[in-house]
Amino acid sequence: MLWLLLLVGVVLLAVLCLDVYATVFVPTGQPGPVAGRLYHLTWRLWHRRFGDGSARSRRQLAQLGPLLVPFTVLVWAALLWLGFTLVFLPWSPAESGFPGWFTALYVSGYSVTTLGTGDITPSGRWPRALMVLAAASGFVLISVAVTYLLSVYGALARMTALAFEIHRFVGRDDGLVPADVLVTVARADAASELSDWLASTASSLAEVVQADDEFPLLHYFHFPDERALPVALSDLLEVVTLCRTVLSPAAFPALTGGLVIAGTERIARSYFTALVRKFEGQPVDGERLMQERRAAFDTAWQTLSLAGVPLRAREEAWARYDWERRTWDEASARLRAGFGYPAFENGGPHPEAREGWSAFPRSR
Repeated sequence: MLWLLLLVGVVLLAVLCLDVYATVFVPTGQPGPVAGRLYHLTWRLWHRRFGDGSARSRRQLAQLGPLLVPFTVLVWAALLWLGFTLVFLPWSPAESGFPGWFTALYVSGYSVTTLGTGDITPSGRWPRALMVLAAASGFVLISVAVTYLLSVYGALARMTALAFEIHRFVGRDDGLVPADVLVTVARADAASELSDWLASTASSLAEVVQADDEFPLLHYFHFPDERALPVALSDLLEVVTLCRTVLSPAAFPALTGGLVIAGTERIARSYFTALVRKFEGQPVDGERLMQERRAAFDTAWQTLSLAGVPLRAREEAWARYDWERRTWDEASARLRAGFGYPAFENGGPHPEAREGWSAFPRSR
C-alpha cells in the first residue's frame, strides 16, 4: 500500500512539473492541466456569483485576477508538498509518538520550503537523495513563481498603460467620441501626427498581445474603469474603421489606405479574435448589433460632415464601414458583455440575450 502511495506521489510531482512547464515556460496562452482547470472553475464560480453586468459586478470581477496569482502559487506548493509526502511515506516510521504519515508530512514540508531544520535525519541513500531533490524542487518552484509573478505584473502594467493612453487620447472623460479625433485631425492638418500615434500604439499593442499569449493569468484581469483594454480597443478600432472607410482617400491617403492604419487594425482585431476563442463571451442580439452599427455610422457621419471634413460618398462610406465593422464588432461586443462591460455604446447587452449565456473560458 505504501509503495502504491509512493507511485501516486511520483505521478503528482510529474503532473506538477508539466503544469509549471506549460504555464510558465511555453508561450502559447494555454495554461497547464492543473492551472487551466483551476482558472476555468474559479472563473465559472466567480462569474456565476458576480457576473450580473452591473458596475458593482465589474468591480467584483476585477478582483479575480489578483486573487488567482497567489492562489496558483499556493496550489503548486501544495502539490509539491503532498507529492513528496507520499514519496517519503515508505521510509517514514513513527517518531516520538507521531505516526509515520505525519513524519513524512513534516520532513517533506521543511524540505520543500528549504527550512532544513534537520531534527529528523533520513537513513539510507534513497531517502537522503529524495530529501535533496525535495529541497532543490522547492527552491526552483519559489524562484520560478517569483519570476513568473513579476513578469505577469510587468505585462499587466503595459496593458493598463496602453488602455489608459487610448482612453485619454480619444477623450472619453471629456465626453468625446472617436469621430471627434478625426475632426481635430482635419482641422489641424494632423494626419501625420495620427499616423505616428497609431504606429506607436500598434507597437505597444503587439507587445500586449504577445504577453497575453505568454501569460494565461492576464486573461482574468478585468478593470472596471478606463484601464479596461477591451473597451479601449473598441474605441481604437472605431477610429481606424472611420479612417479607412469614411474619410476621403484624396484628402487623407495615408489614413484611408496606408500601411500603418491597416496594420493597427489587424493587430487590434487579433486581440478580440484570440480572446473570443478562449472565452465564449455573451451572445448579443444580431439585430441590436446592426442597429448599433448603423447608429454609430450616422453619428460619426453627422459629426464629420458638420465639421467640414472631406468624406466619401455616403452610400459608399456606409457599405465600407458596415463591412469592416462586421470583422470585429461582434467579437468585441461578446467579449465586453461577458466581462461585465457594456456591449453597446448606448447601453448594456440586450435583455433577451441574457438567457443561457456563458462567459466562461472554454475547457482546455
